[in-house]
Amino acid sequence: MSKYPSAERMTPVNASSAVECVHCRNAMAVGRWEKLNGFLVECPSCRGYHGRAWNPRVVGFASLFLNAISFFFTMRPGRAFFAMIIWIAAIYFIMPRTEYASDWIQVSAWIFFLLGPLIINMVLLVRHQIDLDRPPAAVRAA
Repeated sequence: MSKYPSAERMTPVNASSAVECVHCRNAMAVGRWEKLNGFLVECPSCRGYHGRAWNPRVVGFASLFLNAISFFFTMRPGRAFFAMIIWIAAIYFIMPRTEYASDWIQVSAWIFFLLGPLIINMVLLVRHQIDLDRPPAAVRAA
C-alpha cells in the first residue's frame, strides 16, 4: 500500500491532465493541485513516484513569512488545513500562558511558533526529495 495517491490511467475523459511518467514514460492523469505543487503521485503502470522537486529557498521563504499558510505548499489541502488549524489553536492557547513567565520562556515560545512551520516544511521537503529519488519497486527488486 502506497502512502501517496495513485494517478489515473489515461482515458479520453481525463486526457487534458496528462503527464508522462519519469520512470516508464507512460501517460497518466494527475490532478491540478498535484501538478501545480509537484506533489508525489504513484504511477499506475510502474508504481514509481512521479512529482517535481521542490525548491528549498522558496519553501523556506514562504514558511517564514506566511507561517501556517505555508503548509499548503507542502501538504495536500485536507492535511494542510488541519495542520494550520492545529498550529493556530496552539498559538492561541499557549502564548497567553507565557505572558507572566520568565523572559527566556517567552522568547523560546515566540521562536518556536515563528520557526515551527519552517522546520515542519523542511522535514516534509527532505522526505519528498528522498521519495522522489527512489526508483520504482520493479527496478529495486531486480
